[in-house]
Amino acid sequence: MNKKYLLLAGIAISLGIGILFMPEKNTEKQVQPEQLLAAINDPSRFLSTDDITDRLVKKDPALMLIDVRPATQFSAFSIPGAVNFPIDSLLTASIQDMLNQKEMDKVFFSSSDLTSDQAWIICKRMGLKRIYVLEGGVNKWFNTIVKAVKPAETAPAEAMELYQFRMAACQHFFGSREMGANPVATAEKKEVRVVKKASGDKTGGGC
Repeated sequence: MNKKYLLLAGIAISLGIGILFMPEKNTEKQVQPEQLLAAINDPSRFLSTDDITDRLVKKDPALMLIDVRPATQFSAFSIPGAVNFPIDSLLTASIQDMLNQKEMDKVFFSSSDLTSDQAWIICKRMGLKRIYVLEGGVNKWFNTIVKAVKPAETAPAEAMELYQFRMAACQHFFGSREMGANPVATAEKKEVRVVKKASGDKTGGGC
């Protein structure tokens, strides 16, 4: 069995035990452990960097992109449009109120997948709906969107269209990277028309 799945299963079981000692009003809607374990193994909880980028560019009002890393890491660099709910704050009343917005898709991310998976488990165990994990986290988003690599001339047309989408999205978020400008340090955003025409997962270059 996948080691990551075993780790997440262990976290789910530990969390289930811990929630038993929470006030009754917070445990009324909790998901049963067997349901949680089945959900952990369901790949549909992951959303791709391209899909999330497309929704961010379009300013999708139903998207809540949540960085669960510590505030210091969030301040250093995060995905534009994200909010910061550190994982140790997810069970506080104020954060729970925001996460309980039924009309929102809550998408957790961290540096990779592990911490965001833990955040997803916490919220799933509490019975929250429309929760997801950004596959690969901020590291994959940076490599996919900010450092997109131009495909070979022999690549299919869809690969070039996806590359152009990623380049336009990067410019939308960070402006032009003329003369090696650093997108992490770029605060000013330039409005660019971004059209997503294809999906895929080639990673790597820069806008």
